[in-house]
Amino acid sequence: MKVSGKEVAEAILKKLEKSIKSKNLKPKLAIILAGNNPSSRIYVSNKIKTAKQYGIEAKLFEFSKSEKQKLLKTLDKLNKDPKVHGIIIQYQVYEPWNFDELIAKINPQKDVDGFLETAPYSGAAALAVWEMLTAFSLLEGFKKTENFLKGKKIVILGRGRAAGMPTIKLLANKGFKIISIDKDTKNPTPKIKSGDVIISATGVKNIINNTNLKKGSYVVGVGFGDLNEEEVSKIAKLYNPNIGGIGPLTIACLLKNVVESAKGVGN
Repeated sequence: MKVSGKEVAEAILKKLEKSIKSKNLKPKLAIILAGNNPSSRIYVSNKIKTAKQYGIEAKLFEFSKSEKQKLLKTLDKLNKDPKVHGIIIQYQVYEPWNFDELIAKINPQKDVDGFLETAPYSGAAALAVWEMLTAFSLLEGFKKTENFLKGKKIVILGRGRAAGMPTIKLLANKGFKIISIDKDTKNPTPKIKSGDVIISATGVKNIINNTNLKKGSYVVGVGFGDLNEEEVSKIAKLYNPNIGGIGPLTIACLLKNVVESAKGVGN
């Protein structure tokens, strides 16, 4: 059965909107775009559109390849501005700019992407995975996601900084043992097929298919195109679609972090 991330995201966003109005909050997100990846521009546009739709101000700061110093000065101002509750730097940045060095300049209290170790927020993609697992658990009759996952073998493909590694950390912090698979894992198919819960965050097209999936498993596709949906739909008990799956949920969880920051939760 296919589980829509859009519907889960909409429920989260409506709760945020209600909280913003009831507490008279004015959450503000600053988005820094310093790269020429066309996909990044689409992601940024979706974030701004969704934020504004649910009562969150989102402002774009765009820089050319020759404006690194201007970016750093702007970042310093945003860090000090009490009206700005969240700052993100859209990946990827210009070469040879160092993404990690730029992220390190963000005030951890405003790192709503959760990249910094000292940030009080979990990564948006990891939170999105948890929300999808929560949706699975509710459909299976569990009130708590932890109870749904208890006793199940969890396999995570990918150890990237945006999704794979944050998801591993989030689940490990909740006490779950993880089987982690990356590009260097030898003979990964039996390990993947042994999993009851498969979380794929690789960006490798159709990496999850009928050759490595166990009947009745639960599948979360994080990387765009990771799932061969036609094949997965015939094997998995529950799964999310490539389009309208984790993407909308990641934006919702990012904005949830912004609202938490506006409440002063991270301070």
